[in-house]
This record gives sequence, structure tokens and C-alpha cells, in this order.
Amino acid sequence: MRLMELSNQVNWVTVKKDGEFEALGKLNALTSEHTLVFLNDEKYIAQIDNSMVSTVITNEKIASSLKELDVGILVTDNPKRDFYRIHDHLIDSGFYFETFDTLIDESAVISPKAYIAPKNVHIGKNTVIYPNAVILENSLIGDNCVIMSGTIVGSEGYEVVDIEGHNQIVRHAGWAVLKNDVQIEANTVVCKGLFPTRNTILHEEVTIDNLVHVAHGVEIGKKSKIVALAMLGGNTRIGENVWIGPSAVITSGISIGDEAAVTLGSVVTRNVPAGKRVSGNFAIDHERFIQFLKSIR
Repeated sequence: MRLMELSNQVNWVTVKKDGEFEALGKLNALTSEHTLVFLNDEKYIAQIDNSMVSTVITNEKIASSLKELDVGILVTDNPKRDFYRIHDHLIDSGFYFETFDTLIDESAVISPKAYIAPKNVHIGKNTVIYPNAVILENSLIGDNCVIMSGTIVGSEGYEVVDIEGHNQIVRHAGWAVLKNDVQIEANTVVCKGLFPTRNTILHEEVTIDNLVHVAHGVEIGKKSKIVALAMLGGNTRIGENVWIGPSAVITSGISIGDEAAVTLGSVVTRNVPAGKRVSGNFAIDHERFIQFLKSIR
């Protein structure tokens, strides 16, 4: 869509320089080319990557600093607010995708006490959905999956914006994707992606314990194990065959490499390389953590 076309549909943005976009995204979590982003602060101009960002919504002052960049520019007095107002408009206009009636394979076993949204859900072969599980719109569940009681798949994530002086949780247009052989225990929440270009994805044979929170845009690699009360912040990437221990907290945007381990109660604020084991708050290499504990006894 071109910015001029968008401005003809809404009346609260001004086109400073026309351009074309195919997706919306946040500057710190880009995954797609030809993306429209919002810019509230000049210090982030250096982060604009023209291979990913094609258009920007910003204020008049910052727009004057973007003239040398090859990007389309929308101007408004509140870029973040109006970015999400555009997002709402694109959802309602069907820009992101066409809706479809829910599809459930005839071999799937669905409890009559489970709730399955009537549209934008696909459930594959031999998948089992237990009583009081909730499968919301924009959920794609593969074959041989197990969803236990009280678990919610496809929940809205937590992205908050001030609209006319009122805090609102942003509507999500991405997907919660469970590949084949995923198993989720009771009372866990798997949020869908904020944008369709950054879906929440649980790859093959991921297992998740009770009372886990998986935020929007999280990707978990094959055979990884997420233990009870863990919290995975938005847009984190967990590699293959990773262990996330009980009550661990992974900060938004963190990457955990393949075969890594996060021990119980750890708070991870930095990327963890493949094969590393980390512990503590804030988490450090496990052996360093053990030596630290010995030094203070």
C-alpha cells in the first residue's frame, strides 16, 4: 500500500514523502522488508535499515532529519499513537490476511468443554484439546499436539498505547503457530504475534509445563523444554533443545542459543550463546555463579 492511498482512507496523517509498505513493524523487532515503523526520538534514526524499512511515521521535527534517507514519510503529532491507529485500520480493512472458517481435522479429539474460535483456527490430525482449553482466533495447530485444560492459545499479547489519554492494549494481528507434536500442560498462555510478520512459533516437539507465559512474537526451537512458571518476554528466540528452568524470566528480545540451559529462577537480560548454561539474577555463566555463591559463604 502507498502512503497516499492510506492517507485517503484515514484523515489524521499527512504524507510528507510518498512511499510504499507491505507490513508494519517495530524498529527493534523487524523481520520483513518494506516495513512501516514509527519514530518518536531522533536518536533512533541511525537504526533505520533501508533494506527493511521503507516508510516512517514521525513528527514534523524528526521528519526534517529524514530527508536524506530513501524512505516514505508520514507526519503526525503523535507517531506511536497513530501508528497503532493505522494498525487497527488495517486489521478492520482486511489488509493483513483474509479470514477463513475454522478447520478441524476429523481425527482431532476436541473436548465439548473446550472453546474453539469459529474463524481463523486450524487444528491438525490427531491433536487433543482438553476440557476448558481455549483456542482463540489466529491459531494454527499442527498434527499430534496436546493442549491441556485451562491453557489459552492465541491470546492478545501485552502491547500498551495511550489513545486519547486512555491506556489500551493493542489488538494483535499475528498468529500463534504450533508445529507438529507440541505438548502444552495446564493453565499456560501462548500469545499470538502482534504483526503477521512476527508470529509466535512453537516448533516440532516443544513441550511446555503448567503456568508458563509465552509472549507475542516468541519463537521456540525444536525439542525445547519450558518448565513451570517460566516467563518468555516478547520477541525472544529460543533455540533447539534448550532447557528453560522453573520460574525463569527471559527479557524481551533476548536470544537463547541451541542446547543452552537457563536454571531455575534465573533472570536473563542478555543473549545466551549456544551450549551455555546460565544462572542467577541477573543471569551469568553457571560456573561463575556457583563460584560467586561459594565466595560469599
